[in-house]
Amino acid sequence: MTLLAAFLLAGFTATYAQTEVSNWNDLNNVRNNLTGNYILVNDIDEQSAGYAAHNTGDGWQPIGHESDNRFAGTFDGDGYTITGLTIDRATGNNGLFGYTENATIRNVGLVNASIKAGAGNNGALAGNLLNTNISNSWATGTVESTTTGNSANFAGLLGRFEGGVIQDSWADVFVDSGPLCNNAGGLVGYLNDGTERTAQILRSYALGDVYGDRDRVGGLVGANNGSIIDSYARGNVLGGSDRAAGLVGWNLEGKLINRSYSTGTVEGGARIGGLVAHNDAGTVNDSFWDTQASGETESDAGTGKTTEEMKTQSTFVGWSFSDTWAFDESINDGYPILQFQLPTSSETGPQLPQELVLNQNYPNPFNPTTVISYQIMEQQHVRLSVYDVTGRLIAVLVNQQQSPGDYQVNWDAGQLSSGVYIYRLESAGQTLSRTMTFVK
Repeated sequence: MTLLAAFLLAGFTATYAQTEVSNWNDLNNVRNNLTGNYILVNDIDEQSAGYAAHNTGDGWQPIGHESDNRFAGTFDGDGYTITGLTIDRATGNNGLFGYTENATIRNVGLVNASIKAGAGNNGALAGNLLNTNISNSWATGTVESTTTGNSANFAGLLGRFEGGVIQDSWADVFVDSGPLCNNAGGLVGYLNDGTERTAQILRSYALGDVYGDRDRVGGLVGANNGSIIDSYARGNVLGGSDRAAGLVGWNLEGKLINRSYSTGTVEGGARIGGLVAHNDAGTVNDSFWDTQASGETESDAGTGKTTEEMKTQSTFVGWSFSDTWAFDESINDGYPILQFQLPTSSETGPQLPQELVLNQNYPNPFNPTTVISYQIMEQQHVRLSVYDVTGRLIAVLVNQQQSPGDYQVNWDAGQLSSGVYIYRLESAGQTLSRTMTFVK
């Protein structure tokens, strides 16, 4: 019998070091091993141990705060939140993380983050990221520039993102990049293809207002030198000098915007646009802006629609409403939403599952992301884990109490080697396992 078969039949459990983070002191200790594997095990807030020590004065010192000392590990928020992160520094590259490289950050929620900085690359979650994957992460709060000198890249979630994938993530953050900062965005300031990997935003959105007195201000991204697919922005955009738009201020030559939209008001200086202010020979497909809500009838790319048309599914030709997009009049003012924003089946009340079910992941084989879905039949603790064929624990995707219903989890294997992996569902004394194949 092969080791893989034995694992599946026997329910073999392996252990792999995953350092638990339960308070601000633990969070601060992450910087002592920047290649470690970390998991948040509860909410962290102003009442948690170490808050005053790490969030007063200049505030939180970002994890990986120097360019030659970057976070290169895995941080899994496991659906828990970090409330009250506070930074007020003259230097740049600020957020929960400062610099990252070849890192994975997932399932992290930041509540009421306050980031004030006097230099470039700042976001609630991270400032300067290289070849990093971000998934299922979000932030609320403010990100503001305090500089009177030249600077760049202020955004709601990630300041400068070079190479990697951002997916199923969002920000509802007020961004004010000040008088001399280029590249301000509701989600990302500057999205940039790297030398090793392309940069992509997939199934993500921004809701916060974005202000910037200089160049390249966008509701989602200030300057796009990568790909934006199946994403949207709802915040108002106020640009003072040049290139302000509802979705992207500047879409660089040859870069992609696909199946995306914006609705916020747009005001600015030399060049403004409902969707894109300056499309520099980039490709913009099946993307729209609300001409009435934005107050803007012109755009360098995209198609303008009335509010009524923006709330009508037939407008969005080529969009998938079976697995990516949806409409729900009670959510998002009736505009299209991403399916991960829909209430779970336990909230909407369909017939509940009658047994524990673990479905085959889709797609399979996959590169680098796949969706694992499962069903539980009663309120219970659920653990969904991924192992390699030697039995080594690779990731814990779910580890919490859940209500009965259907669930989906996105997994990104981009930092791993090609091969066969086992995903395992444990709940109410039962264990189900399946295999999946990652092919780069």
